[in-house]
Amino acid sequence: MQSAACPEPVLSAGERKFGFCILRVEQIEEMRMTAYEIEHEVTRAKILLLHCGDSENVYAVGFRTPPKDSTGVAHILEHAVLAGSEKYPVKDAFNELARGTLQTFINAFTYPDKTLYPVASRVPKDFFNLARVYTDLVLRPKLRRETFYQEGHHLTFRNLDDVKSPLVISGIVFNEMKGAYSSPDSLMWKAIQEALYPDTTYAFDSGGNPEVIPFLTYEKLLEFHRTLYSPSNARFLIYGDIHPVDHLAFLEEMLQGFVFTSVDSHIEIQPKLEKPIRTHGFFPIGKDESTAGRSTVNVAWMMADQLDPETVLKIKITARALLGSAAGPLRKALIDSGLGEDLSSASGIESDLRQIAFVAGLRGTDPEKAEKIEALVLSTLEEIAEKGMVEDIIEGAMHQVEFELREIARKRFPYGITLMSRIFRTWLYEGDPMIGLRLPGILERIRMAWKSDRKIYQKIIKEWFVDNPHRVLSIMEPSRTFLDEREEIFSNLIAQAEAGLSASERKEIHKEALELRKYQDEPDPPEVRSKLPVLKLDDLPREIDKIPTEKKNLSGVAVLLQNMFTNGIAYLHLAFDVCRVPDELQPYLSILGKATTGMGAAGMSYEEMAKRIDLKTGGIDCRLKSGQSIDGGTSWQRFIITLRTLYRNIPDAVRIVEDMLCEGDLSDETRMRDIFIEKKNSLQSSVIPSGHIFAGRTAASGIFLHARREEQWHGRTQLILLSEVLDRFNKEKQRIRETIQHLRNNVFNRRNLTVCLTAEETGLSILSDCVDNLVNRLPAGPEMTGRDDVPLLKPSRTGVIIPAQVCYVAQVFPAVPHSSPHAAPLMVLSKLLSGGYLYRRIRVQGGAYGGMSIYDTLNGYLSFLSYRDPHLAETLRIYEHALEYVLEEFDSEDDLEKAVIGTIGSLDRPMDPEMKGSAVLTREFAGLTDEERMVFRERVFKVDVQSVKEAAKACLAEAVTRSAVCAYASEDNLVKANKELEPALLISPLS
Repeated sequence: MQSAACPEPVLSAGERKFGFCILRVEQIEEMRMTAYEIEHEVTRAKILLLHCGDSENVYAVGFRTPPKDSTGVAHILEHAVLAGSEKYPVKDAFNELARGTLQTFINAFTYPDKTLYPVASRVPKDFFNLARVYTDLVLRPKLRRETFYQEGHHLTFRNLDDVKSPLVISGIVFNEMKGAYSSPDSLMWKAIQEALYPDTTYAFDSGGNPEVIPFLTYEKLLEFHRTLYSPSNARFLIYGDIHPVDHLAFLEEMLQGFVFTSVDSHIEIQPKLEKPIRTHGFFPIGKDESTAGRSTVNVAWMMADQLDPETVLKIKITARALLGSAAGPLRKALIDSGLGEDLSSASGIESDLRQIAFVAGLRGTDPEKAEKIEALVLSTLEEIAEKGMVEDIIEGAMHQVEFELREIARKRFPYGITLMSRIFRTWLYEGDPMIGLRLPGILERIRMAWKSDRKIYQKIIKEWFVDNPHRVLSIMEPSRTFLDEREEIFSNLIAQAEAGLSASERKEIHKEALELRKYQDEPDPPEVRSKLPVLKLDDLPREIDKIPTEKKNLSGVAVLLQNMFTNGIAYLHLAFDVCRVPDELQPYLSILGKATTGMGAAGMSYEEMAKRIDLKTGGIDCRLKSGQSIDGGTSWQRFIITLRTLYRNIPDAVRIVEDMLCEGDLSDETRMRDIFIEKKNSLQSSVIPSGHIFAGRTAASGIFLHARREEQWHGRTQLILLSEVLDRFNKEKQRIRETIQHLRNNVFNRRNLTVCLTAEETGLSILSDCVDNLVNRLPAGPEMTGRDDVPLLKPSRTGVIIPAQVCYVAQVFPAVPHSSPHAAPLMVLSKLLSGGYLYRRIRVQGGAYGGMSIYDTLNGYLSFLSYRDPHLAETLRIYEHALEYVLEEFDSEDDLEKAVIGTIGSLDRPMDPEMKGSAVLTREFAGLTDEERMVFRERVFKVDVQSVKEAAKACLAEAVTRSAVCAYASEDNLVKANKELEPALLISPLS
């Protein structure tokens, strides 16, 4: 990651170079980077170049793209431009880059008012290849009509070979948004946004409303690009350790031939409402589900303009204090009121709009309670504005914001993309782009101001909450008929299109559909594919990345230490072995995790503990993780507690963890029930957005013990358990508490523990001393007495009913472990299928948002997954034919080389300090040494077509009979699919 100093400036303000004017140069000490604000003299394109020590270089092109309707034009264009350009006229440039480069990130994002195209790589040659292609794609795209049909929408026949079969609407974005419009959380935020910003572009859905998408024309798509995708409307963000002058020389080449054009893409300000308003919407639930206690009520405000960053940051701190922890007064008032089950998922700040929004509300309520919830929110805020908050809560909120700004966290995205999000929040609206990099300094000014005026946050609440009439009361109610009503709308759209169609017109639709399929089937000619700049195997690094680790023993406990730059943050992982916990108690481990971090301890209430956590840590998490040894001989299962803290707080932070583990208090029954409800609702709301993951877990759970554990902890089994526990809580709360206490006594002891410490030398020294005290405070503990035997595992064919307009289809195959010679070619095969056969058949031709193959060598199984898929039975047939395709049809050396490169890229994913600590633990439990990692890497380099076919035959041909299938879909789709499937799926409810 980054070094501890800013690079010396190599350009100066006022300098002109390669056709660019250097407007400003600043060294940003708190971010360890030198920033250059630059403008292209001809086109006036804006560039922000962040030079630092991070080798994961990021390049992003962004445009203001405010929509004027909900046809999804910005979203469909985001897909369409990545299909190919004038210079690179392949049909799917994005997929070619994703599967055949060392990219560490490649994607595009459609926001309500902007579209961003970021790529990242640690290899300079690869980085410039990616940036070169991406720039040409967005500025000079081909935008073929076939691409519009494929990515957006088109009419086709349900049976392509039968013109008498029903007409249907197909298209990748169309089906993606049908999935989004099945998610209660997505529908909830959509309703709030449209009500808060009725006079602006935010009143429209930039992603596209599925009911409106079919009205977008190809000509309107072309016009949207012609109008907005000009360098004069572009913002280029560049981040990393490549020399700034190299970037300017590159951008000069990219912008050659373009001239300045006047672009009106202004994001308007929403005038303040004179009085609050109310909105009422619906979301889908199952046809047999009760609607009682399933509604969500939110109170939402429009607040400050992003161009007032100090006020925005004060509001964010205020919101964090009000809602961010169990001690937050507004959160506590809402939860304790009994008017709903837990906070709505929309609660908090929405930062990616011109004027930010604040939301507070409850889910698990009823519509008739809406006015009471609103009154409670307002009266609580009025009281706080008058009397203030506990100062520890405010201090804790400021500490949490400080921690987030300081931490070098990669998580889902490269660190440069995290910064990109901050930068565009002002840059997009003609504000200072460096404000997002100066937030630590602004925070320090706010902290100093608070020391001299303790009523700062009361004034914020008074001005922006209590006295702010721009408020919406939003009610989202469950509907058993929602899906049927949506399908009726789509049927009517089709009927209108079909009405009066002559036989010749039906034939024309059929002809266009066949031509589209032919276009999709035909590969790009070699001379076209050769135009894409690509890496060769010789360009790839042969050595693995190593995480320097020292092994020690503290009081009989194995400790792994990583000495690395962490920007003053220490990470502690405590991994407890839970493999001997009896099978029937395994699902309760997830509940134990929630109870450990979410309840009181050491004589303190959960509110007092929450204050301590906010004041002294960057968060304490519990997670459960499992896998198998590299030879597949054993499985491992761990309960892992992770602590993040600034060096100055290490002693206090570790004592908090000690108290949680050694003096956890389970006596507060109301609090215990609340955290179970919160966990259940959070898990349930994640099913529709992550249906492919749930389906994969359900399928895999019948094949491997470690997969069964993952499903018990994080999947449908966990959801069922939480529902059952809550149903019987009042009658059996003592037994439930005793079960959790029994697990505490048997899990949290030295005998089961492995420790991992990550920090610089100073932090490691403090951390080691504190952890030694913690370890000695833990009981030695008896060895777990759980059974060695587990229930018989048997692959199944399951259909799980969910209220969704699309399907999620999984098939999981048992495969070889990491140490097998077949593992490397099998991983390459997985990449081949993900970027080739499955991608083409399920996404490109089938219209699903995603079709993929995943093989994790440390889990030992291969998964086929589809995401937001309009098909079910057809997708399973595609899975069946995948092996036949590999064995009989696949012979492309070019595709193989891309898959090998993509595989090496996946092995070399950059990690932040916390991720490195987690990776060291995983490798320790699996028995994966650096030597064995190197052997595997060399095997990947040696993979050829023959070894892929041999691996497919040896690992998958026989495994087909032992594979498992699971689909998460609506009951109608499951019943319809079963008419075609043999054997049929066993259909059951979600919980």
